[in-house]
Amino acid sequence: MHAHDEVLDLIGAWALDACDPDEAARVDVHLAGCPPCAAQARRLRAGAGWLAADRVIPPPRALRHRVLATARAARPPTLMPTLVGAYAGQAALLDGLLGAVRDDDWARTDPRHETVGGVVAHLAGNDAMLAADLGLAVVPVPDGPVAEVHAAWREQSRVIVDGLAGQESALDQPVRLAHTGPPPRRPLRDALVQRAFETWIHLDDIGAAVGRGTTTPPPEQVRRIVDLAAALLPEALEGSPAGTVRLVLDGAGGGEWTLPCGPGGETTIFADAVEFTRLVANRRSAETLPHSATGSPAVSTRVLSVAATLGCD
Repeated sequence: MHAHDEVLDLIGAWALDACDPDEAARVDVHLAGCPPCAAQARRLRAGAGWLAADRVIPPPRALRHRVLATARAARPPTLMPTLVGAYAGQAALLDGLLGAVRDDDWARTDPRHETVGGVVAHLAGNDAMLAADLGLAVVPVPDGPVAEVHAAWREQSRVIVDGLAGQESALDQPVRLAHTGPPPRRPLRDALVQRAFETWIHLDDIGAAVGRGTTTPPPEQVRRIVDLAAALLPEALEGSPAGTVRLVLDGAGGGEWTLPCGPGGETTIFADAVEFTRLVANRRSAETLPHSATGSPAVSTRVLSVAATLGCD
């Protein structure tokens, strides 16, 4: 019922296109699996059409920002809807892409999971691991037609989004992160960042395989991905002291991160934030990431090489 309650709070604004992107994504994901809410949404959207003015006057460019800033000051958004909304938004984009690919696209080659269908099955399995840790329903991934694999992944995503509605207190619950080795346990807040991250990366993997190109997450999502990588890097570098490492990342979601990584001097690495997240996903390497560094060249190479091992596959 939490998911229904949250959507009912948002659905009027959604019908008027007044939701922010994260809120709209949560509504879209819920409506895809909830016929009663979808029917009400259609009625509200139809009613909104009757309210339209005969002559549309474009609002001032800064109006939406001022209204949202005022509303958020009165009721700041809580973290759970923000993190779940980021994941739901990437899932909605991937679902849309998968719904548009041709039948023969599912068999296109993927370097990590054999085929496009294998990518979706892998993603569904990692989502199922999180659902199991949260005590939510686990949707089996069928060993059958790719359309059924797609449907299983979509349903597992919906279970997670709906199951976490209103569960702000669960953000500190330890759960497993997807990983190439034994899954590390981290708070749910980190796992949700990773689920949005992995969904985006596989969206781009599949987009590249079928000729649809790549995408870029919103800046705040990029920043959360870098935050997670920065939290994981010092432990991953244990046994190879790197001193103090500063990441200075520009572009969307950029900023500065200072990481204590054992004894030694200071090394600063300069790069683009989005490209750094692709490094963390192992879609770039220390050699192919455009970057510069001051301090120890050996340390900067080591840090970037280890960062490329933090991804999900």
